[in-house]
Amino acid sequence: MATNQSTSFNVNKHNIAVLDFGVTSLKIVIVDPSHPEEPFHSQRIYLPLRTRRQEIDGELKTILRSYADYNIRKFILTTTSPLFASAKETIEFIINSVTNFIHPANIVLYTHDGEFVTIKQALENPSKVVSVGWKALGKGLWKMTKQEGLVVDFSTRTTSFIPIREGEILSSSKSDHERMKNDELIFFGLMETNAAFIQPIFEYNGETFNLPFETHAITADVFLVTEDIQSSDYITNTPDKKAKFKEDALDRIKSMFCIVDDCFHEQDLIKIAYLLKVRMLEKINRLIKKKMEEYQLDKIIITGIGANILYQYLMEKNEYTNISKASDIIKTAEINPSFSLAYIYASKKMIADD
Repeated sequence: MATNQSTSFNVNKHNIAVLDFGVTSLKIVIVDPSHPEEPFHSQRIYLPLRTRRQEIDGELKTILRSYADYNIRKFILTTTSPLFASAKETIEFIINSVTNFIHPANIVLYTHDGEFVTIKQALENPSKVVSVGWKALGKGLWKMTKQEGLVVDFSTRTTSFIPIREGEILSSSKSDHERMKNDELIFFGLMETNAAFIQPIFEYNGETFNLPFETHAITADVFLVTEDIQSSDYITNTPDKKAKFKEDALDRIKSMFCIVDDCFHEQDLIKIAYLLKVRMLEKINRLIKKKMEEYQLDKIIITGIGANILYQYLMEKNEYTNISKASDIIKTAEINPSFSLAYIYASKKMIADD
């Protein structure tokens, strides 16, 4: 990966890298196209582009240099959501940033139509290449598993519901706006959701609390307290810029309830965390039921960084007869849009035509 934008290739350069720019993180997946079913490298880097926009060149230079020995021949750029005010601004920003270090000829982007296009084509119609990760995930999972059903992607910021039958995505949604309207995208995630957003009017021990709009605690705090994640899994910034240990997460939950003394015992705070967890998963489950009925599907395929937690919850509910984790079907750590994009590109054997 030459930062001088050289277009010459060593014959050994054949791997595919996906750079997936999210609102708060950059996901990188690298696959060998001869074995695309198992990525040999995957990384999630905390990179809040909206607040660190001016720092992107330095950050990207450091990140891309660390991949210089990975023999990458083709880069696929994508974004899971509009980062700025418009699709045009988002795509121009990403492309301008990346092409400072990678030659445009070595880059493609994925469209809502399931095609890979050049940078020039993407800039001509940026709305076709923004927020395409959910479609790539659905298409990629079908190609890998040949299993239809409702794909539920429980990620850091959101949960997506992607109905698939016979290799086709059944949803008519064309944007995240339409997905929200159609109950196919909800902003409940494992890490970054404002914990108060789960249930703004919260009842506990016969008392009602109108929780503050300001973010005092996030879902990473909730799942840290419930011991579903460890401190090392807490990949986003904390709301109070303090540490990522259980006692710190409990303090943030206390702050959300405006507790400044010991009127709540620690055990009460732990119980509240469990209630918040269950109520969030209940809301996700209600949308699963709605989409399963709407599209007449009988199988649930769970993926995303929070797949294990959601899978365990649904299994304990015992309301469905056919549930699986995508990572149990395809034996890899996590199946996400980045991995799916690399798999789709490799399976089309496009790398041979470069």
